[in-house]
Formats: sequence, C-alpha cells, structure tokens
Amino acid sequence: MRAWWNLYKKELYNLAFFSVVIVLLVLAWEVFLLYKADSWMGDIAVGLSFLPFFLYPLLALLLGYNSYRQEWKEDTQYFLLFLPRRGWEIGLAKTAAAMTFYIAICLLTILLIVVFHHSYFAREFMEFNYMGMYEPGFFRGVVFRLSLLYLLYGLTLYIMAQFSQLVSLFFDRFRGFITIVVFIFSHYVIFRGTTLLAPLFRWVPDIPVYNYIYSLEEGVARSYDITIGSGPFVAFLLMLSGLFLLGSWILEKQLDV
Repeated sequence: MRAWWNLYKKELYNLAFFSVVIVLLVLAWEVFLLYKADSWMGDIAVGLSFLPFFLYPLLALLLGYNSYRQEWKEDTQYFLLFLPRRGWEIGLAKTAAAMTFYIAICLLTILLIVVFHHSYFAREFMEFNYMGMYEPGFFRGVVFRLSLLYLLYGLTLYIMAQFSQLVSLFFDRFRGFITIVVFIFSHYVIFRGTTLLAPLFRWVPDIPVYNYIYSLEEGVARSYDITIGSGPFVAFLLMLSGLFLLGSWILEKQLDV
C-alpha cells in the first residue's frame, strides 16, 4: 500500500504544473464574468460561469491519452515497466491522480461560482421557495446524482483514452491514428457489452428518482416518483472495469521495452 501511495503522489506531482495552469485559467474566467455581470444580464454571466464544466471531460480525455505517452516519448518506460508493481497498481495510481485533479477542479469551480454569484443564487432560491418548488432532499438528490454521472463520464473518457494509448504503443508509426480507431472501437465494445449484460442484472434494485413538475395554469408544483433500472449501470461499470484491467494486463505482460 505504501508503494502504491508513493506512485500516486508521484503522479500528482507530475500534474502539478498542469493543475496550476488550469486553476489560473478558471479563476481568470470567473473574475472576468464577475466584472461583466453588472453590464450583462445576470442569467448570462451565471450561465457562462458553468462553461468550464463542458471542457473538463476533455481534460480527462487528454490526461488519459498522455498517461503513458510521456514515458514512451522520453524513453523512461524502462523504469515504469521494471517497477516491482502490478500493471493494475500503476494504472490505478495514474487514474486516481487524474480523478483527484478532476474532482478538485470541479469543486473549485463550484466554489468560485457560488462566491462570485451568491446574490443571484439567493434570489433564485427565494423564487423557488415562493413557488413551493424548494425541497432540500430533492435538490440534494439531484446534485448528488448529477455529480456521480459527471464523475463517471470523466472516468470513462480517461480509461478509454488510456487503453487506446496503450494499444497504440505496440506500433512505431501512426500511433495517433491507431489511438483514435481503438478509442472509437472501445465505445462500441462497451455499448454492446452493456446491452448484452444488462438483462443479467434485473434483480438489482431500481434507482428511485424524485421529480417536480410546475404547472403554469395552477401555479403550484407537484411531485412524482419514477424509477430507473440499475442493470445497465451495473453492466456498464463491469465493462469499464474490464477495459481498465485489460489495459493493465497489456502494460504488465505484453508491452516490451
């Protein structure tokens, strides 16, 4: 465990400069929107403040693509492959470091949005409360589920990009093209595998989702419950885990220096 922790800290250190650059860019963007909030409509400034969340999955994709590329580019793969560590330990350390950055930059962005636009959110809260649509449990549930889906989306892009890059390392030429082809094929394999495995997990309890609908005619909010099958989610997680373990096996057993 201690050896893995050292690998994890090393990967975090490798991301330090990249993290500082991203943090400064996000901070500059949010400060710019705060400066423009008085001259723009409040909805526009607040809406644009969430723009970085559309770009963060692309950062996860980039980190996955570069997770092993740098070692092969600098001819330091010898040290990586000769480490007395299993392939999944190395891959997990890289993935954990990337997801730590992913979660941290998301939390920082949320904090900046709340701090810079707290007056707007306070006003919206009062409006929702007036219409009877404010339910603490409902909003916490929505935020929690959306956060999990967003994290899973970033993790999926990272693992598929990492796997695609590992496969491309078998070739001396056209690695970029091979990475793209494998990445697209990985989407297909995961989708088909999820479709085939999902019926096997019908016994897993469904996910309850609590929803609101606001009637303009009646001027009141009504709540209703729906359920979402858990089988596809379980199957998808199994397929994603299998792709990660396959990439770890390739790194440990198949790649030569």
